[in-house]
Amino acid sequence: MSFSREDTGRPVRELTVESNAEREAKLRSGEGGDGETPLIDEAAEEDVKLAGAKLVGGLLAMEHNEVGVERNSVYGAAVLAPQLARSLGWPRELTALTITSYIYLFLCVIIHGWLLVFIDKEERIMDKFSGQMFLCDFGARMDSCDNSDCTGPGGTKMTPPRLYSWAQWATRNFVRDSLTALFPDRKDEIMAQVDPGEYGVESYMCRLVCCILFVISIVPEMKLCVHMAKLLWYVPPVNQAWLCLNKDIAQLGNPNTWLEEVRVQVAGMSRLWKFVNFTVVFLPKCILVLYTAKAGVSFLMETAGVDDIIVNSVALSFLLGLDELMTAALMGEEACKLLEMCEGLELDHAGEGALDEDVIVSRFADDQRLSTCESWLKALVNILYYKLYNMVIVLLILGFMVGNYYYTNCEWHHGRLVSKAMYLPKSTDFTVLNAFFRRFFPVEHEEEPYWKMPEPAE
Repeated sequence: MSFSREDTGRPVRELTVESNAEREAKLRSGEGGDGETPLIDEAAEEDVKLAGAKLVGGLLAMEHNEVGVERNSVYGAAVLAPQLARSLGWPRELTALTITSYIYLFLCVIIHGWLLVFIDKEERIMDKFSGQMFLCDFGARMDSCDNSDCTGPGGTKMTPPRLYSWAQWATRNFVRDSLTALFPDRKDEIMAQVDPGEYGVESYMCRLVCCILFVISIVPEMKLCVHMAKLLWYVPPVNQAWLCLNKDIAQLGNPNTWLEEVRVQVAGMSRLWKFVNFTVVFLPKCILVLYTAKAGVSFLMETAGVDDIIVNSVALSFLLGLDELMTAALMGEEACKLLEMCEGLELDHAGEGALDEDVIVSRFADDQRLSTCESWLKALVNILYYKLYNMVIVLLILGFMVGNYYYTNCEWHHGRLVSKAMYLPKSTDFTVLNAFFRRFFPVEHEEEPYWKMPEPAE
């Protein structure tokens, strides 16, 4: 809108008041008040460019800026507590905290390990005493198979109406076998009239998806293993104090505020302490994580029902949070507070000091432009190697675990993978050695199989 004003001896001048929308339109178009001068000057553009370069450089440095202890976990407490006690000459309070941290660490390792042993025992001992065979690919792709490659564990052709879970199939076979035992003279009639069906997986794709989701839940724990390895590798191999006085905060006389005046931080540890943490903390955690992945995938591959597969894939993730559960439920508030206070050790992999602004812009802005084939190739490598490396890890772990399951338990038979011949164990004894070192401590079994894959009916 405009206003006009008459002035003696002067022409009438119109004053135009621009709306906010008109100003924003001019800002976006780069026009100034006279239609020629840009409202965003070159200095502002340089600031935006520098900010973008620092943003890119900061993102690239995120994975390499510091190492620290694992928070909210007995593994982190077992690393932090003894270093604090050592730094102060083993005072009574911190010595007690160190001992309890190791007690909870061993308790967590024992419980986690035994739960995995029980899962493995169910698959390798108890299922065999119930007459169960390995699931493998029984029931998969029923709509696309013929008589020769669609034989079930009972020796008949598998069809969707005749597909049952193991509990249902075992019960139906028990009823048929009981009838034949009661009426042996009518065995042929019973075998012809009583159909127990076949045992197989309800959804091959659902089983695979749940295995993928379970492996995805393991990736954060594997990252924690990598971070712990970096901690043991990068901290200086000399004993240093893991705490200092925070001089930025005024010294107060109230004991309730003393914790605020102390900085707990990661520092150096001797090679002896690195060895202790490697053997007592790092190795057990890595072994349990890897064996959890192996036992969990094998357990899911042996689950036939869709609802059971989904529920089991979620329930198995409980094992991965056992260390955090024990920290929150059993460890004292002192240990949790120290873990919360502990600061990481900053790293400087590049070995450079502060960079000039021109260097920052050149390295993290100009070199990032997708202007050549080489830059596009670098972007593709960046996507595959850095941005998608977690997914690549998931696929590699899944492929190895599923492949190991098929290699160990299944064999190729008439165009599909079926269970190997099943042998009855000689006893129910199953130890940690049988579970974790099965190659050196195999389970003893009978010489004659109680089940082997029947040939397809003519």
